[in-house]
Amino acid sequence: MSASPNSKTPLALISEHRDIDRWTLPTGSLVFRHGDFADAIYVVEQGLVELDGGRGSRVRYGIGELFFYEDLVSPDQRHSTDAKALTPLALIRLDRTGFLTLIHQHPTLVVDLIALQHRRLRQQRADARHVY
Repeated sequence: MSASPNSKTPLALISEHRDIDRWTLPTGSLVFRHGDFADAIYVVEQGLVELDGGRGSRVRYGIGELFFYEDLVSPDQRHSTDAKALTPLALIRLDRTGFLTLIHQHPTLVVDLIALQHRRLRQQRADARHVY
């Protein structure tokens, strides 16, 4: 998918939003716990974060990756994982209202986020072929 010269990436749109918060967390800190109310999305600016859904279900996110809009739009709006800083972590946090405002202002953002998620899942499947 190629962007037009005047369009911005989803991460650029989020990082430039006026209502973001920047968080800095040390290694081992919890960003959120399973069952907590999901009230924001996060973008990793620095470091690694691991989402642990239990039963061996773990996913890591690194620099430039966005998480956890899936829980934000789930029916119960609760986090389905724990999110823990694996390294010192710098995050951009955008609350639900700011995220919905951003989608309203940039309707194609949702399509771009789905495309990002699709590429990530495809890469995870390819990586899994090499794990024994």
